[in-house]
Amino acid sequence: MARKTGLGDNLPWIIDTTKKVRPGPKPTRTTEVKKSSTSGVRKSRDSEVPKFKTFEVKLSTLLREDQLNFLEKLTRDIMASRDSNNKRERITKNSVIRTYIDALKNLDIYINNIPDEETLLQRIKEGLANL
Repeated sequence: MARKTGLGDNLPWIIDTTKKVRPGPKPTRTTEVKKSSTSGVRKSRDSEVPKFKTFEVKLSTLLREDQLNFLEKLTRDIMASRDSNNKRERITKNSVIRTYIDALKNLDIYINNIPDEETLLQRIKEGLANL
């Protein structure tokens, strides 16, 4: 005789959670091309991958209050000063930090014997002055 559980036998909406189900591959979006009456061919916004999903590494950093305020003000000012033709992507604090890194990565600075952040800042300023 089968053991009674009190739930009944015909419960198709209850899923057995003891079996591990491997999810299938995530569906990928295809890029649709739409023809615009004014600008020719353009990509559809619905089919583009957001830029932040193209980055591989997440980094947390500690900032001073004045540094955070600077980043917030700069991003607000950039976003507010754009006209409708230049609103392709959102400019964030992360955008500013990434572009600063890209701008400075090929800067020729004297890297020997840098004891602290203040000296590093001074060397970066000297490198920028020599451009």
